[in-house]
Amino acid sequence: MDDRSRAQLQVIRAVVDVLGMAAVPAWLFGGWGLDARIGRITREYGDVEFCVERVHANRSKTAVVRAGATALATQPPTESCEFIWNEVEFSTAYFDRRTDGGFRQPDGRWSDWLFPPDSFSKETVSFEGTPKCWP
Repeated sequence: MDDRSRAQLQVIRAVVDVLGMAAVPAWLFGGWGLDARIGRITREYGDVEFCVERVHANRSKTAVVRAGATALATQPPTESCEFIWNEVEFSTAYFDRRTDGGFRQPDGRWSDWLFPPDSFSKETVSFEGTPKCWP
């Protein structure tokens, strides 16, 4: 594992711990989320992405900032928030639950992205020493 991946994995662990203590469910998304699902690191990634239900957006942001991350004003606040923590970039993208059980981001550039029911389940996996990670 290279230094960048090691640093990203440390931030993943920290974010999972911080949001867990704040009772904010978050799902690892993108490439890291796929790697968590299959249980191994397959390649290097440019960033780390989490999905958070919009009702927890402010609480998630407050929790990671209090823990040491810096929030960046680079994204529309209704869509997501980008952060930097120990020189590692990560983001939280927000979604809403639909009445049909599915999920979507109703505002912003990805308003046409619809996720089917159970896309954000409560199933957890252990990944590279991170005991409770939602892929």
